[in-house]
Amino acid sequence: MDRTKNQILRQLISGSKTLWQLIRHQDSSIKEFVEELKKLEREKIIKREGTFFKLIKESLTEIPHVHFDWVCDACGQGIDLNKDFINIKVRFRELVEKRPPPREDYDQGFMRWEDTLKRAVFIYERGDLEDKRVFILGDDDLLTLALALMNLAEHITVVEIDERIVDFIKETAKKLGCKEIEVLEYNVVNELPSSLKGNYDTFVTDPVETWKGIKFFLGRCIQSLKGRGCSGYFGLTHLEASSGKWYEIEKFLLNCNLVITDIWRDFSFYPEEENKWQRFYQSYRLLREIPRVELPEVDWYRSSLVRIEAVDKIRKPQFPTLVSQRELYFDEESWATPEIENR
Repeated sequence: MDRTKNQILRQLISGSKTLWQLIRHQDSSIKEFVEELKKLEREKIIKREGTFFKLIKESLTEIPHVHFDWVCDACGQGIDLNKDFINIKVRFRELVEKRPPPREDYDQGFMRWEDTLKRAVFIYERGDLEDKRVFILGDDDLLTLALALMNLAEHITVVEIDERIVDFIKETAKKLGCKEIEVLEYNVVNELPSSLKGNYDTFVTDPVETWKGIKFFLGRCIQSLKGRGCSGYFGLTHLEASSGKWYEIEKFLLNCNLVITDIWRDFSFYPEEENKWQRFYQSYRLLREIPRVELPEVDWYRSSLVRIEAVDKIRKPQFPTLVSQRELYFDEESWATPEIENR
């Protein structure tokens, strides 16, 4: 229930709220929400005055939480980075300009920097960042640094196969004075180190979208979680993952006692100019099937953001047999993945 507690207190830091204002900005069932509200009253952390709930002054020093205002005023649902996140937005944009370019042999491609920030905000909004231990598998998007700038996580561990990104995050985190960040070089096909298993509250990853690749990426992340109530976030497209593949993913998650709570369609776009994919387009199956087309003039590749949550003790994920590294990156739906010689 820590998530619900944090979400209630986060709202009350900015002032008194009605029941309906509080219930709008929390993540649990009504039953769980009411139980937590009553508990906070019993513990004399909050009190009720008429139709409003407010923090008790004596308890304010015991509440380390901050409240970021992120909701778009125009639609009431979107994320507005020009509100309380403007300073983080400026600093993060400066950081990402120095990142290493994508490597095609790892099927890398980073999302727009503002989409990385939006993901960080969404994780915060869902109560999965404050005082949490966060595990990130693969991070050419530099989400690690976006979360670090928010200064809310207890600890962040990022594991990454590309030593360039490992070194970049380490060096940047050191310059920022972020001691809570741990960066390790790691290949997803290898067993997860025992020190990382069952040690985290939240995970984030963007798997390669072959069925075997998805099972490896999500499986390793699931191994990192402590148990019931923990959460995970991952990107998934409809471009290289058909409905049938989504169906298999959902079965895989359910077998591990994880349930999908959110899907935000087309949450992230991948910028053509910054990723510099032009030299690989002719190796895409897409352009072999439909030849003689011009290079894209828009950012067309995008992914949805999926949130999952453990509803019970986590069952061990089953990992597939990998005959070759190629199987990690290619299947019958890999139509926008570059073919290169060393795969």
